[in-house]
Amino acid sequence: MSNQAVEKSALARNFSDAAKHYDAWATAQAEIASGLALRMDRREPALMVDLGCGTGLLSVLLLERYPKASLVGLDLAEGMVEACRKRWNGLDRARFVAGDVEDPACLVRGADLVACSCVAQWFGNPIGTMRMWAEALAPGGILACAFLIQGSFFELESAYHHALQARFQGLRLWKAETAHDIGKAAGLRVLHCEEESILAGYDSARAALRSYKHIGAVFQGQPGHRPLGPAQMRRLLACYEQQADSQGRVTVTHRVQYFIAEKPR
Repeated sequence: MSNQAVEKSALARNFSDAAKHYDAWATAQAEIASGLALRMDRREPALMVDLGCGTGLLSVLLLERYPKASLVGLDLAEGMVEACRKRWNGLDRARFVAGDVEDPACLVRGADLVACSCVAQWFGNPIGTMRMWAEALAPGGILACAFLIQGSFFELESAYHHALQARFQGLRLWKAETAHDIGKAAGLRVLHCEEESILAGYDSARAALRSYKHIGAVFQGQPGHRPLGPAQMRRLLACYEQQADSQGRVTVTHRVQYFIAEKPR
C-alpha cells in the first residue's frame, strides 16, 4: 500500500504552519499517544526513536516513562522540530532532527525502542518504511506503534458522500491485519495488538473540519487535490451537522490499532 499523492514539501509546510496551535487541537492525538505509552513494556531502553515526533506528544511520555533513556525525535516539518527543541532546550538526552523518516539516510540503527503515533498514514510507503525501522532495531528491540486504520474519520467520509455523491479522496488507511504482515515480514514477535475507537467532539461541523487544519492534516498542495467551492462546502457542512447528537455536538472518530512487537535476540 502506498500514498502516492502525498507530496512531502506540502506535507512539511502544512504541519510546520500548524505547530503553534497543534497541541490545543490535537486532543485525540494526545489520548492516542498516552494509550500507546501505557501499553509499553517497563524495561528501560537505552536509545529511543520517535518517528514523526510532531510537537512531542509521545516524546514527553517516553522521556517520563524511561528517565535514563536517550531519545531521537524525527519529523519532516521544521516547525514541529523547532517546537520540540524549544520544549527540551538543555536536556542532553533528547535530540530532535528535521528529516524524512522514509529516507534510509535518516535511519537510526540499533535503537532499543522505535515508536510512532498517528504518523504512518502520511507515509508514501508505510509498509516498507515500518519494515525498514523494524529491521534496524537492536536485538530485543521494540517497535511500538499506534496506527490509524480503516474506519477512522467515517463521519467526514459519510457526509462527503451524501453531500457531493462522490468518495472522499483522503488518506489510504490500512486494514487491521496489515500491522501483523509488517511484523511477520520483519521477523518480529508480536507482543500486543489491540484496537480502540478514540472520539473527538466538537460544537459544530465547521469546528470539526477546522480541527483538521489546525493540526496540519490538510491536502493543500497535494497532487489531485481540489478545494471545495462555497456551495459544496455548505452542503458538506449541512450533511455533517445531520450527524450531531442531541446536544448538537459532532464527532471525529479515530480507529486506532496499538501494535507492539519485539525483534528476536
